[in-house]
This record gives sequence, C-alpha cells and structure tokens, in this order.
Amino acid sequence: MSTTETPRLNARQAYGRLWRDWMIPHWPMMLVALFFMVIVAVSTAGYAKFMEWVIGALESKSFSVIWWGPIGVVCLTLIKGLGHYMQQVVQNKVLSRVQANMQKHMFDRLVYMDLAHLLAESPAALATRFSADIELVRQASILVFGSVRDVLTLIAAIIVMLSIDWAMAIGLVLVFALALGPIGISGARIRRIATETQGEIAYMTENVNEGLSGIRMVRTYQLEEWLKRTSNGVFEKLYGLRVSLVKWQALVTPMIEVLGGIAIAVLLFLVAWRMQSGAIELSGFIGLITALGVATNPARKLGGAYAVGLQGMAALERVYALYDAENEIEDGDFSYADGTRPKGDIGFENVSFVYPDGYAALHDINLTIEAGKTYAFVGRSGAGKSTIFNLLPRLFDATKGKITIDGRDITDHKLTALRNQISVVSQDSVLLSGTVSENIGFGREGSDKEACVAAAKAAAADDFISALPMGYETKIDPSKASFSGGERQRLSIARAILRNAPILMLDEPTSALDAQSESAIRKALEVLSKDRTTLVIAHRLATIMDADQIVVMDKGRVVDQGTHAELLERGGIYSELYNLQFDMKSENGSRNRPRSFAGPGRRRGLLEMVGRFVGFGNSGDPL
Repeated sequence: MSTTETPRLNARQAYGRLWRDWMIPHWPMMLVALFFMVIVAVSTAGYAKFMEWVIGALESKSFSVIWWGPIGVVCLTLIKGLGHYMQQVVQNKVLSRVQANMQKHMFDRLVYMDLAHLLAESPAALATRFSADIELVRQASILVFGSVRDVLTLIAAIIVMLSIDWAMAIGLVLVFALALGPIGISGARIRRIATETQGEIAYMTENVNEGLSGIRMVRTYQLEEWLKRTSNGVFEKLYGLRVSLVKWQALVTPMIEVLGGIAIAVLLFLVAWRMQSGAIELSGFIGLITALGVATNPARKLGGAYAVGLQGMAALERVYALYDAENEIEDGDFSYADGTRPKGDIGFENVSFVYPDGYAALHDINLTIEAGKTYAFVGRSGAGKSTIFNLLPRLFDATKGKITIDGRDITDHKLTALRNQISVVSQDSVLLSGTVSENIGFGREGSDKEACVAAAKAAAADDFISALPMGYETKIDPSKASFSGGERQRLSIARAILRNAPILMLDEPTSALDAQSESAIRKALEVLSKDRTTLVIAHRLATIMDADQIVVMDKGRVVDQGTHAELLERGGIYSELYNLQFDMKSENGSRNRPRSFAGPGRRRGLLEMVGRFVGFGNSGDPL
C-alpha cells in the first residue's frame, strides 16, 4: 500500500512464509502430491535406463525383448500419466484452498484496518490484491511447487547417467551449470519489471473504475476524448511492461535449449571417442542420450518456473505489505455493563488532528457538548467539521489532546462498546447486499423483524417497503438504483432508530433530496433526535437554526459558538453564511418559514456546500 513500505524479500522469505503460514496446514495432502511427484520422476528417468536394457538385450540377441520391451514402455507411460494426473489434482486442490484462505484473510485485514491505511489506496486498486496479485501467487505457486517434480526428475536422470558413465554425467552437469549466470541476470530484470507491472495493473484498474463510475459527468461535459487519452496512456505503459517482461522471460528457455544442444554435441563427441576405445557400448550411448533428453525437459521447465516464481515474489511482497500493515488505533478495555449506557456528555480537550498526508485538519479544539442537546457544526468547506465526526467514533485518533464521553477518554473504550453508543445518518446512505429487513437490522445485532418494522414505521419507510414485491424480504442489490435517494435515506434512518444509541451524528442527511422527500426525512429525524445528544453537520442553515448550540468552525478551529440569535447579533462567519444563503430583503421577511427537524426554520438556502462522512454500523458495518 502507498502508506506502507513494501519490503524487499528473497525467495526463501517470500515462499518460506507462504509455506509456513498457508501451506503447512495442508501438509498431508502435500505429502500425497509429493508421493506422486516421485512416481512421475522415477518413471520418467527410468525410461532412459529401460532403453539401455532394451538395446543391451538386442545387442546380445535376447529376442524375448520383443515381448517385455513394448510392455515395459507402456507400463512406464501409464504409471507416469496416472502419477502426473493425481499430482495435478491434489496440488491444485491445495493451492486453490490456499488462494481462497489468503483472500479471506486479506478481506479480514481490510475490514478492520485503520482508515489512515485503508483510504490511502482506492477500492479499485485494493481489489487488484484479490484478483491480479493473489491469482499470480497461485499460478507461481503451481509452477514453483510443480518444479519439485522437475527437480526430482532431473536428479533421477542424473542418477541414471551416473550409473551408465559417471565421468560423462559429471561433464554434462557442468555444461548445464553454465546457464546459472545468465539466468540470474535475467531473473533480476524479470523481478523488477514484474513489481512495476503489478503496481501498474492496480493503477489501471483504479483508472478504469473511476472513469466508468463518473461516466455521467464525462458525457455531460464531453470528456470522452480526455478520458480515452488518460486511460490509453496507462494501457500503453502496461503494454510496454508486458512486452519487456515477456522478452526477458523468453530468454530463459532458449538458454536452456542452447545448453542442451551443446550438451548433446559434447555427448556425441565423447561417446564416439570412448566407443573407439571400447569404454562404452551402444546400449550405454542410447541410455545416456535418452537420459539427457529426459533431463533437458525438466531443466527447461525449471527455467520457466524460475521466471514466473520471480513474478510471484513481486506479488507476494504487495500482499504481505497489506497483511503486515499495523493498526495504530488500539482497542481499549472499558465496556458498559449490560443495560447501561452513557448520558452523552462529550468533551474535546485541546484536540488537534493531522491526516497521514500531512494536512492539519484541527487545531486545539476545546468544546463541551451537553447530553441530550443538539449541537450544529457550520463553516466553510474544509473547516474541519467532518474530521470532528471522524474522531468521535475513533475512525481516526486525535493527534493531540483527548475526547471524552461522560468524562471518560474514548481511547479507554473497547471499540465495539464505543461505537455501539453512536448512530450515524449521512448524506450517503449505504445499503448492503441482503434483504430490506436485514439492512435495517444492521443497526442492532440480533434484532427481529418486528423491531425492524417498528423502526421503519418511525422513519416513514413502511409504506414504500410494504409496496415492494416481497415487502421486507425483498433482496437489495446495492449496485442498482432500486431505491430513490429519499427511500435510501429513510432506510438509513430506520437503521439508526433501531440502534437506539444515545449519541446521534447527522451529516447533512437532506442535502440532496427533493422537497417532498426532505419533508418526510425531517419528520423522521425529529423522532430520531429526541432525547439524544445530537451532532449535526449543517451546510443548509435552515435545518439548524433552532439547535441548542451552533458551533462555528474555520480552518480547523472553533471560532464562535452560541444560539442562532446570538451568532447573528455578533456577526462574523455565521452571519456571512446566513446572509449568503438567505435573501434579507424586507419583502421576503414575512414569508412563511418551513420547519427544520429541530424546530421552526427559514426557507431552503440557495448555496449548498458538500460534506461527506464515512458512516459505520454495529462492529464497524457501514451505516
């Protein structure tokens, strides 16, 4: 990840950890696969020895070879074929299970990861860890683990050659050893390019996802050509990397082939020379040439496995970097006793916060929020309002100072205990895959359908839910526009009502709604906010003029605080925002004012500033 330095690993560290952490639990199956590898290696190399016997029998005119020779060849090929099939099946079953377990673990890490780490990389880029990176790990593991069979075959072939003529066998092995230097040079280049390629694949996925998710804006502003140029640049760079990667990979196999040809030429020369002196017979020559052919094939495969294994190491480095990212938000040990809950007094004492990228969002915030009252936060975009909302449930921890609930530091709380006391309704109403009833029930673990229906009625959502084809059991597909903005918002409010938490945070929940939907949402929010400590981010001042206290923020500081009338009388930023949003001409002064969820309010403002908040549900579920 971008916030975590990717460690540089050698093969032992990368694949050793893969074996230790993920494959050892499946060691019985791995032993079975290893057994079949031995069968394949022995039957493959045994073919060379068997050919020596056949030629020897023909030279000695033992014509019974006519019968046992063909039968022996068929038996060897059957044994090899069966062993190869069983090894592939068992091996792939184990490695596919390892892949699934690694993906599960990765998702678990992401679900509980600090937002400082999680938000440093786009969801699309993170998705490539599940697809491109772990899939490459699986493919590399298949070849690396399968190379054990090739090593065994190579060893068996060398043993056969040694049994025929040990001096010539050693000479042939030395010829193949010449390939180690060039292969090592190619490997270093392959690994560097593979690392860059995996990163570029993540960027490509992110680029495509962002382009398509914003296609409405692209079409409206006719940005298709700009989007094509941007994306094509990414595709071209990835094309260049892949071509370069294949070029270096392709060098490995020809080197093995050339050395194999050299080895055969050397063998022919030495055999002819030694046959003149009677040191070796024709049967020995046939056995050696067959064994050399047997050895060349696994040697070539080992070269290819080496190249792909280096790519797997690059992918493993990216995977381990995510696995090893350490959370800085530590769980506390305080929990509320069964049946108890906080009053809801909240305190900010000299709170400052700096985001991981170095942006200072808050400076020495001192604020006391009384239980059961409504506090509205207003200010220009970037004033720090959403950061306040992020710190209270410990989505981030304050860089300096402390935040308390009923006098107790929130860092002392268990995260689940703290977040169970907070409900969130934001302008982005998140729905998850599941039924309507389940989506409402996310507000409180173990809630039954009756409680969900009661919450939906309180949120003015029961009518449109009941009109669905299967009512509360209707399946929700979050990727489709199954509900209007107002309906999604009422489901979110029903979830918060069901949660029944003493602290409520509202992040401009009506900013993007039409007048009719806004009226229904406001009524539901009036029910929800009653007798709760309510914090509101307000960009539309009409919704918060009857709040108990309005907190004015600017450039990460609290610059004023008071009621609506007090702030207008003092002037300053609040007065400027008020005058900007409302027409103060006398002929408009007597117009009827619509109600806000907190009480009587002014008519809707003319200017809306966008604010966003990352909501969560029980135990970290999105709200």
